[in-house]
Amino acid sequence: MQLPTPFIEKYQRLLGEEASAFFTALTDNQPVKGFRLNIAKPHAQAMLAKYGPAAVPAPYAEAAYIGEVKGRSLLHQAGYVYSQEPSAMIVATIAAAQPGERVLDLCAAPGGKTTQLASQLQGKGLLVANEIFPKRAKILSENVERWGFPNVVVTNQAPQELSRHFPQFFDKIVVDAPCSGEGMFRKDPVALEEWQADTPEQCAIRQKDILAQAVAMLKPGAS
Repeated sequence: MQLPTPFIEKYQRLLGEEASAFFTALTDNQPVKGFRLNIAKPHAQAMLAKYGPAAVPAPYAEAAYIGEVKGRSLLHQAGYVYSQEPSAMIVATIAAAQPGERVLDLCAAPGGKTTQLASQLQGKGLLVANEIFPKRAKILSENVERWGFPNVVVTNQAPQELSRHFPQFFDKIVVDAPCSGEGMFRKDPVALEEWQADTPEQCAIRQKDILAQAVAMLKPGAS
C-alpha cells in the first residue's frame, strides 16, 4: 500500500515517535473480520454451529464473534448474522440502548449499529434509523428487514429535516458521521485513492453541523 505523502507527513507530525508503529500496523496488518449473531432468531446458536464459520467470541459486544461471514451466505440472508468489524461494535455497546427507550441512529447505513441497537431494545421502544442517501437507505432497509425487529423505522432525510420533527425526542442518539475514510485504507483501495489533504477538515465542518442537529433532538438530560 502506497500512502499519500501528505497523509504520512500529517501523522508523523501528530504521532511523533509512535508514527512508525502506526504506519507498520496500517500497511502490514490485515483487518480483523467479525460478525454478530441475532439471538432473537429461532435456534440461533444451533444455526451458527451448523452453517457458520469456526468463530471465536469477540470482546466488544454481546453475541459477537471473530470470523468471516459472506453477504450471500444462508445465515446472512436469513438475518441470523450481520458482518461487522469488531471495533465497529464498540459504539452501540457504549450507547447501551435499553428496552423501551427512543433511540436514533442518525447516519445509519448500511445497518451494523442499527441492528445492534435493535437487539439491545429487544423489540420494545422505538429505533429510528436514518440515512440521507436514497441508495444507501435502501440497503439499510433490507438489512433491518432481515434482522426482523418490528420497532425499527427507516427514514431517508437530512438531519436538519429530522430535527424539525423530533425536537428533544430521543433518549439516545448514535452518530457515525461521514469521515475522511482513513480507517478504510486497508480494505478499500477507493478510499485511499479519493483521500485528499483537506478531506478531514471538510468532514469536520459537516460533522459539527450533524452533531448540532443531533443535540436538538436529544431529550434534556439524556445521552
